[in-house]
Amino acid sequence: MDIRFAERPPPEAPLLAVGMWRDGRPTPALAALDAGGGIMAAVAHSRFRGGEGEVLALAVPPGLAAGRVLLVGLGVESAFDDARAARLGGAVMAAALEAGGQRLSVCLDLDGNAAAHLALGMSLRLWRPPPDLRSRPAEDEWEPPEEVVIAAADPAAAAASWRRLDHLADGVLLARDLVAEPGNRLGPEDFADHALALPGLGCEVDILDEDAIGEEGLGLLAAVGRGSARPPRLVTVSWSGGGADAPVTALVGKGITFDTGGISLKRGDDMWEMKADMAGAAACLGAVRALAGMAAPVNVAAVLPLAENMPAGGAMRPGDVLYSCSGRTVEVTDTDAEGRLVLADAIAWAGARLAPARIIDIATLTGAVVTALGRHRAGLFTADNALAERLLRAGEAVDEPLWRLPLSDAHDEALTSEVADLRNAAWGRVPDALHAARFLQHFVPPRVAWAHLDIAGTALAEEDWALGPKGPTGFGVRLLAAACGAV
Repeated sequence: MDIRFAERPPPEAPLLAVGMWRDGRPTPALAALDAGGGIMAAVAHSRFRGGEGEVLALAVPPGLAAGRVLLVGLGVESAFDDARAARLGGAVMAAALEAGGQRLSVCLDLDGNAAAHLALGMSLRLWRPPPDLRSRPAEDEWEPPEEVVIAAADPAAAAASWRRLDHLADGVLLARDLVAEPGNRLGPEDFADHALALPGLGCEVDILDEDAIGEEGLGLLAAVGRGSARPPRLVTVSWSGGGADAPVTALVGKGITFDTGGISLKRGDDMWEMKADMAGAAACLGAVRALAGMAAPVNVAAVLPLAENMPAGGAMRPGDVLYSCSGRTVEVTDTDAEGRLVLADAIAWAGARLAPARIIDIATLTGAVVTALGRHRAGLFTADNALAERLLRAGEAVDEPLWRLPLSDAHDEALTSEVADLRNAAWGRVPDALHAARFLQHFVPPRVAWAHLDIAGTALAEEDWALGPKGPTGFGVRLLAAACGAV
């Protein structure tokens, strides 16, 4: 799909999108198009009220050049922020796909920045699972428009902004593609192979195999991967756009490519969704891909502990005591609490090897956070108020909102083991998300700012939404890129 920007749409647009505010007031573009009043008369006889994201498809009255009109609800009249512009782009694209047609023009009276974010929303809404997973196209598959022209007050500024945001879209789509892969096609080594594509953007990639993981003392990661025929990997992808003296942000993503629960086997009902238990690692890789593509002036490293949690003969057992990279020992009380194990090792390893100024980990970690927050916000845990504010602001700006949850040493008693330094889980006493976050905090190096994002409720969409179809959302890519100051 070719996206370009112009001061006004082509004189003959087979499909034209124009806007109306929720109070019924037309935008200047709509007013100019509807000089005869036919469109507003049609609105009066419809249920369309101009709410944000509403779309009314209309046949154009005689005398107008456009073939069909998509009337887009803009919501309450106010200045467009980036998030609303992206959501509207998604709504326009969803309606355009249903209407069909090779050429689409959009005239919503936007400035250059808003027009570029509209294009971002349109691009994200087009995502579909990798086509090679089917032997033939789906029956309801829609072809995207070949050409999209978006009217902008400053087309040059819009094009410049879009050149950056196009890389952000690529990062989100990469994350979604990875999460959509079935477990038989995406083991730890396969995931690592996807990271190897990033050096072309100027990134440095380092991969530790199972032997190197052992040599580095990553005993928790090694133990989680022991039950699988596909051994674990630790992948580091670094982008150094900020220069040698700039601080490093380490992004640590949970990369369980499939999670059966191990010996503490999960129920089978929805286990198929556990192919998405690497969404945190996918978000980190997507964020670094976006930052590198934008040539962002920041230093960031994605640290990805990758393993498959299986219940084979070599699997770790409840009651095992494991040695971590930090030197702490951990008693395994439940092998299905494996995500915090691989994260703990990766956090400690990143702190020791990368000397980061801050560490942000992101993971589909607990069902408890879904119970607490539902599927619209991810959980944020941190003791650093400045980092909390930075992440909360970034989440609101890009429509990937967070909610700060308590992080307390009051949970240490529940995590105390009779035979080791810590136990990895303490079910039933308080919501597990709180225990998991406090467990991870024990592995954060001193004087390093740290935050933990639990995205268990936001990594998958249960139905079509503004920026994509049902399925992987890529949640975290835009948030992390914004938190690094690049969006």
